[in-house]
Amino acid sequence: MRTCNAAALLEKGTDRGYPSDYLLSRIMGRKSRFIPDWKPLVASPSPLEHLPEGHYQRNVADRSAEGIWKALLIEYRWVYYQMNRHLQELFGPYFVYAELRTIFICLRNLKEMKRAAVREMLSVSLLSEEIRNILTGSADELAAARAMEEKILCLSKHFTGVAEILHQKGLTGFEHELSERYLSVIAGAGIHPILHVFFMRLIDARNLLSLAKLMKLGVSTEHPFIPGGRVDAGLLGEVLDSKNRQGKEKLLREFTGEEVGSTEPVRLEASLYRGITRSLKKGGRDVLSIGPVLEYLWRCSIEAMNLSVLAYGHELERDIVAAELVR
Repeated sequence: MRTCNAAALLEKGTDRGYPSDYLLSRIMGRKSRFIPDWKPLVASPSPLEHLPEGHYQRNVADRSAEGIWKALLIEYRWVYYQMNRHLQELFGPYFVYAELRTIFICLRNLKEMKRAAVREMLSVSLLSEEIRNILTGSADELAAARAMEEKILCLSKHFTGVAEILHQKGLTGFEHELSERYLSVIAGAGIHPILHVFFMRLIDARNLLSLAKLMKLGVSTEHPFIPGGRVDAGLLGEVLDSKNRQGKEKLLREFTGEEVGSTEPVRLEASLYRGITRSLKKGGRDVLSIGPVLEYLWRCSIEAMNLSVLAYGHELERDIVAAELVR
């Protein structure tokens, strides 16, 4: 079977030969545009109108979650095309992970026969032409998933049978399974050490969130935690099996760096992501590494996630919305 790396699933970006220092200097300038204070946005009925000058989301006309995601893809596309070929290959695993959501949005639009929406989303995507053709040319979402499975098997045979999850459990089950398999594969793929640590922390976050949900439900049966994180999957299973609440809280405290007072999934997820953000900020201070680039990409995604929360939660109490933001 032909083998490939994650970058093979992305369009072949033009190598403009920019040195890494060029990208870092431009990234450092754009970091000044991050949202410094979320309070005015939480209080505003139109949060996108209160973004800092020059913010990448400022000119978004579509205030829906999909519109916010498209703006993020446009920013990612800008970063990708400031990279030389070496950096594009190196960051391939990150960009493909981000584009999984693009794939899921397109599959949902395919299911609803919204082919124009699929084409519009893909117009700003970094996915390869082959994958874009699969998503625009397939008869339905299951046919698209099966064709994509054949395409991504070059990454790992671990993706064998993933399309049947869509047939058995629907789109939500497929999204969950493909994301977890991708994380597991990439964590063991020999990627750059900084990216490797990042993906390990993503695995830990998903596993700890699953652990907290299962313990809240009182479930103690065996659960397939994602392998490849820093927290051993076997230890998570032991905590779940013994219903060791103190063990769970200790793991959450060590990962997030804060006392996790709420077991509500959305608030717990925000706390877990704050832990990742703090970790990346430390790496982002080293201008001689790729840390600042990874931190920028992650913080852009977090801001997009927060803006989606504000868009969805405009009718909720402001303190409830504020608690769900990652800051």
